[in-house]
Amino acid sequence: MKTLQLGGFQVDRVVESEGPFAPLDFLLPGIAPDLVAAHSDWLQPRHVDPADGQAIMAFQSFVLRTRRHTIVIDTCVGNDKPRPLRPTWHLQQRPFLARMQAAGVAPEAVDFVLCTHLHADHVGWNTRLAEGRWVPTFPNARYVFARREYEHWERAHRAALASGAEVPNHGSFADSVLPVMEAGRAVLVDTDHAIEDGVRLEAAPGHTPGNCVLHAQDGKDHAVFAGDVFHTAVQLADPSLSSRFCADPVASARTRAALCERYADTGTALLAAHFPAPVAGRIVRHRDAFRLDA
Repeated sequence: MKTLQLGGFQVDRVVESEGPFAPLDFLLPGIAPDLVAAHSDWLQPRHVDPADGQAIMAFQSFVLRTRRHTIVIDTCVGNDKPRPLRPTWHLQQRPFLARMQAAGVAPEAVDFVLCTHLHADHVGWNTRLAEGRWVPTFPNARYVFARREYEHWERAHRAALASGAEVPNHGSFADSVLPVMEAGRAVLVDTDHAIEDGVRLEAAPGHTPGNCVLHAQDGKDHAVFAGDVFHTAVQLADPSLSSRFCADPVASARTRAALCERYADTGTALLAAHFPAPVAGRIVRHRDAFRLDA
């Protein structure tokens, strides 16, 4: 993705990894067998590998620079994180911070970190390993978490510890969220919170209980950072398809369909957390559903 200009705002993409992730029928339970073939003109090969039908997905952060602030949106998987149930994430070593530096952003220069939700692949670079401890990667930033989202995962984490059950989210609450809270860098907010003029959260329930999207608007230019409202652009071809990772698939489908209806055939840019390059695009009506015009 080239730098995206939104009036006086600037958006850059920092990639942790990108490539085939999983078969579509695993990612999207109930997908019609002929859906991709019917939309192959725009889904393949960018979003779906024609060789094996796997979804092409990115794990990436977006850096939003306004006139006042530098904001990192979602923080991928992270390095050194123990994720044995997901081998490609387990103790990974990737040059994410070097790529962020190449985009002109030093960790010390970040003012806000915004996690659209608190799954393991959206919080990993919240912290880094330093002398055996997890410490905030962005030492001067305020980390913005939706209160409902934080409280949900805190309850789940505490309950698992008390019962001896497996902790949720691959243990990411313990190594990528709690250390931020304990360092006094976290801010819990309502899901309509405004970070500054033109930058605000909106509730997007379904994927997780406190899932949010972030709006950035300067003048007539507008972008929606949609997090995991979409996992793949295939869901534009059928917005009723929720991923297997959605806590409430019905609510997720409702949120996704409403977003598509609201922004189809407008100038609003869509930036979903896992769309591969060139990432940013606009929703357009296509046949009886939608497609991404990038």
